[in-house]
Amino acid sequence: MTISTGRRVGTVATSTPAGVVPCVGCGGLVPDAAGPTHPYLQASAGCWQLYGEVSARQHGESGSEPGQASVHWHHVDAYAVQHPGGSEHDRRQRQSVAVHLVSLCLLREFGQPPQHASAHRGRTSQLVLPRLALADWPYLAPPADLGAVTTADLHAARTPCEQVATGQQWMESAWSAWRAHHDTVRAWAAIAHGCRT
Repeated sequence: MTISTGRRVGTVATSTPAGVVPCVGCGGLVPDAAGPTHPYLQASAGCWQLYGEVSARQHGESGSEPGQASVHWHHVDAYAVQHPGGSEHDRRQRQSVAVHLVSLCLLREFGQPPQHASAHRGRTSQLVLPRLALADWPYLAPPADLGAVTTADLHAARTPCEQVATGQQWMESAWSAWRAHHDTVRAWAAIAHGCRT
């Protein structure tokens, strides 16, 4: 399914096309679909569906174009930080936001090879929380705008070159949206990076 993207809730005064709704999490325009959603990421069923299709496509095409690995390994980070709803009440969601922001920071600012993201994500809590003397991740208040580029935009990208460019824009958009917490996340990423070297 192709969805016309580029408009977000509240950015254009025109009406939303029939069959398309803003995602309750990221605000991107997604199919008005019924179906499963993630157990704790706050996303509309149509957004979760698009993300599943993007993931399947990227797993099938990984490595086919320079830069594709970065998109392949970090689209999960961008998606997670753009769907932070409920994190003030849900430990899993607070952890998700923190770990995925650390992963984006490690890629962007610490030069982490993209292919190491999955293994590092799984150990981030074990590496960072003890050094902070915390039992759990603190709540980071989500930004009002979670970024202009969403999974819907990556879904609409057709060629491998477009997918790489849009994937990079998506990660940058998702990371930049959390700028109020960058200093905190950088400190966490520095701990994680120091433990991995």
